Amino acid sequence: MLLFTRLFVRKKVIIILSDVTESHSEEPSLTQQEPSLTQDLFQFIFVGFLFLGLALFLQQSLGSDTRDWLLELRELLQGSGTNGGLWTSSAIFVIISGAAISLGVPRLWVSGAAGALYGVLLGIVVATVASMIGALTVYLAGRRLLGAVVKRRFKGQFIMWRERFQQNAFWWVLYVRLFPLSNSTLTNLLCGSCRVPLRDYLWASFIGFLPLTFVFAAFGSGGIKGNLNQVLLGLCLLLTAIIIRLLFITLQPKSIAKS
Repeated sequence: MLLFTRLFVRKKVIIILSDVTESHSEEPSLTQQEPSLTQDLFQFIFVGFLFLGLALFLQQSLGSDTRDWLLELRELLQGSGTNGGLWTSSAIFVIISGAAISLGVPRLWVSGAAGALYGVLLGIVVATVASMIGALTVYLAGRRLLGAVVKRRFKGQFIMWRERFQQNAFWWVLYVRLFPLSNSTLTNLLCGSCRVPLRDYLWASFIGFLPLTFVFAAFGSGGIKGNLNQVLLGLCLLLTAIIIRLLFITLQPKSIAKS
């Protein structure tokens, strides 16, 4: 059974990598050509205003029935009235979401769902743990199973990133994580196949994941409860996250700036 599972995962990742390379004439890029600050602001503020619109709708009498139904569903999914309740629900969510992220589901979707289901604070914890599990799973797959495949698919990119990771693994992983539109699955695979030190990989990923996890947990929580303050908090946190990323790039170490 274990052999079958490993072969299945290997086949699925090879298919994903093949689709990426066949759909682009150039080699896959971790940061999708490093999108500009303006692009990031536009796309994520647009998402923020969608959640703001949802919160406004649920505050109106027309949306009150929908809000009540959503909150009842939320309590049910939280395990209300069952043994273990919230903790059991959180553990199940982490396991399922971690597996989903490892298979390519965007972690920001998971962060929004965690915020909607568990609120901002617990949602951040749950989403972060799930994101780390997903990132670690794919990293280990790249390190133990798919190193040759990733090296063949990335070609020049593999050599470039391997040299960067050798220079300063922590900062380069953090650099990629702070690009919200980066390809997380390919990042995880590449870090594993380049044998980035596990400690640097985990710490950089953890720190890099936090800003937008805060943002989308606040969006999800405020959206489902019709709480404008939480959605506005999410928008403020989003602007803060973009500024942090900009400062990081501006003040990045010389080893990164020279590359």
